[in-house]
Formats: sequence, C-alpha cells, structure tokens
Amino acid sequence: MEGKIVRWNDNRGFGFIESKSIKNDIFAHISDFKPGYRRPLNGDSVSFQIKTEKGKRKAVSISLVDVPPYRSNQRSFLSTIIIFSICAAIAFAIYTHFIKLQPTPAYEDMGFKCQGKTHCSQMTSCNEARFYLANCPNTQIDGNNDGQPCERQHCKSIW
Repeated sequence: MEGKIVRWNDNRGFGFIESKSIKNDIFAHISDFKPGYRRPLNGDSVSFQIKTEKGKRKAVSISLVDVPPYRSNQRSFLSTIIIFSICAAIAFAIYTHFIKLQPTPAYEDMGFKCQGKTHCSQMTSCNEARFYLANCPNTQIDGNNDGQPCERQHCKSIW
C-alpha cells in the first residue's frame, strides 16, 4: 500500500499514515521503517504493509518513497579491503618495530648449544642455565617456576 505521513512525533518515534485505500489513519512506529534512511517527516510518501495486532491495525515494512538511502550505510567492498589493508600494514610495522627493540639476551651470543644437560649441577654458569631454560627441552633447573634458573648454584641475584 501507499500513503503519506500525516502526523509524526519524532521524540516518541511514532506517527500516523493516511492512505486513500483505508478509511482511518494507520499507526506507524519507527522500528517498522526500513533501516538506512533518514527519520520520517510529516508529508513523506511511504509504502507499507498492514498488520493487525490485538485487533488494531499498524503499518509494517515501511519504506520512504523518493528518499535516497544514506551512503554511510553502504560501504563498498573495495573500501573495506583498503581500510583492512592499511590497518594490517600499520599493525605489521608496529609489531616489527617492537620486535627489533627487544634486546637479545646476552646468553644467546655465547655459543651455548643444547647438549642434554637437565640439572643445575651440569651447568657451568648462570648464562648457560638461562640459555638451557629458554631453549632446551626437559630441563629441571627452575624448581619454583619463576623464570630464574639455578637460583641456589649459579643465578643468586635477580637478573
């Protein structure tokens, strides 16, 4: 059906539609308007369907006639890809910059290799114990799981 909004209370979000096909005005609620368009105004032409609830008629599936939709609700696929690509590039740049700022632990450049040592008594220094804890499997050199290996033998101070 087609009609015209004859009374609209924007503060309360409802109004009434007049139609030549129906004798009395039809109730219209803002939630029954098609999304993506401006809010209705008195005098707007509309197309709609009628639904009866609890013995009362109301307009549903209401569309504003000759009113263009907001473009902000119609983001193109290409613009979405561009925005995503820019965000990904920025995130990658921040991530790689952050990684480069991380200092390499001193023990990494000391030539240690995983040679099957698993206990503190087999280590020769605190740096070797730190290397084993960070890089080698099956070590048993951090008894209290605080990230500080061989606290009693080699690494007595907090690093």
